[in-house]
Amino acid sequence: MNEMQTLFTEYGATDRSNLIQYNQHMLDRHLVAVGYADSARGLRASYTAQPWDDVILLPFLFLWRQTIELQLKIVVKDLATLRRLDGDLGPEFESDKVDARLQNPRLVGHKLDKLTAEMLEHVAALGLQENPAETIQTHALLGALDNGGTGFRYAGVLNVPSADIDFKGLADALDNAYRLLEVVSDAATHGEGVGS
Repeated sequence: MNEMQTLFTEYGATDRSNLIQYNQHMLDRHLVAVGYADSARGLRASYTAQPWDDVILLPFLFLWRQTIELQLKIVVKDLATLRRLDGDLGPEFESDKVDARLQNPRLVGHKLDKLTAEMLEHVAALGLQENPAETIQTHALLGALDNGGTGFRYAGVLNVPSADIDFKGLADALDNAYRLLEVVSDAATHGEGVGS
């Protein structure tokens, strides 16, 4: 049987020195979020405060926006599962219903404001420690620039014509917002993870 020609098959590794692997069975939302975060951190590390660095801003924001959206979806799913395990038996907590809501652009989709609101609702219902205000503010500010998930992909789409930005301060705020999201489910389960 002939293998379909793809970009991956065209550039198949011939030795380990340049090897990178893709395996759809090993990747999940969490690992994709980690990959986006690591890529954003790599862009941050390449920043030298030179005028040419301006071109990395939108790709940098795109990567962090994708990271935070994916991690919010993970947290919402985990917390809905915890609520179900704690006895909240409403249909809105069923795994397939949560997935459908998170994927439906009319309900939640890629909207950071709706994802954050749902996460906060679950946090309150479970009696968990509130998220720091600066983290919620970072979600809100990121969502204000690109709530639907496409604004950082194209030039001239944002509602801000120009701005002078503290890149390192911005990078720290986005990284911190992601890191906090990473531990929400662990904190809720005392590190035991979420069952189904």
